[in-house]
Amino acid sequence: MTAGFNALPLPGTQALIDLIPSTAHRVIYEYIYGRNDDPPTMVEIRAHAATFAGEDHSQTDRRFRDLRDVYGIDAPCRRINKKPRYVLEGLRDQTHPGRRPISGKLKAQVLHSQICAMCGKTPLVDRVKLEVDHKLPLAWGGTDDIENLQPLCEECNHNKQDYYASFDAYSDKIRAAASLLEPHKRIGETLKAFKEAGEPAPSEVVGLIACMIQYQEDWQKRTRELRELGWDFKIRKKKEYGRMRSYYELTKWTPWPAEPIAALIKQIEKDKKLAEQQMPS
Repeated sequence: MTAGFNALPLPGTQALIDLIPSTAHRVIYEYIYGRNDDPPTMVEIRAHAATFAGEDHSQTDRRFRDLRDVYGIDAPCRRINKKPRYVLEGLRDQTHPGRRPISGKLKAQVLHSQICAMCGKTPLVDRVKLEVDHKLPLAWGGTDDIENLQPLCEECNHNKQDYYASFDAYSDKIRAAASLLEPHKRIGETLKAFKEAGEPAPSEVVGLIACMIQYQEDWQKRTRELRELGWDFKIRKKKEYGRMRSYYELTKWTPWPAEPIAALIKQIEKDKKLAEQQMPS
């Protein structure tokens, strides 16, 4: 058992009912609890919930998030034999506020376009149901601000959740990167988080982190500018979930300078240009 697991209430006890009054949520909790020695994948969790609670995938995904955000139970993703699996680890610090539901007004604003931000399908023409999605997951430091919300159809939302779930093991480092004030540091620390985990960094994740705190019109340029500080990376492309994705593979990095990075890079570029002009023709 993992550290802190004994602090969680046992299945079928009054302590569990007091903590999780919802039967549907307890079905998911008790399943993961019983599988602690053989952690389940999200696919298995969804299948169990469908069998024992009659839940569809979107309901199960919401209830799974509620276990962490509403009831304060940690069930982080771990990569076991290269597959993301979920293990109960304990109760979170209850001094931190839980997740608040998105207001009806904000939800209406996000869904106003009536078009999926990923595939372009609409409820009117394609008979899809739109859902409010957090571009950067809450667990990664995302917020309920409208800039971090988008409309997705159920299929795209489920595919995105499955895709992002495979990176949950790095959520602490990604959250830390997202909180940094300088965009170059946000980008660099995100690349390092994936590098240290032995994975290339998805460009869409890098872009989201880059635009936290302050929107970056050209975050790719900020990424390329890291090379001025002695960093380097490769860009690779591969097709996943029916679309082509780009990945950054960090190959070299250096300690962050003490001075502001944007000003330092500007000076480095200025010095390079001046040196080129002074070279004999």
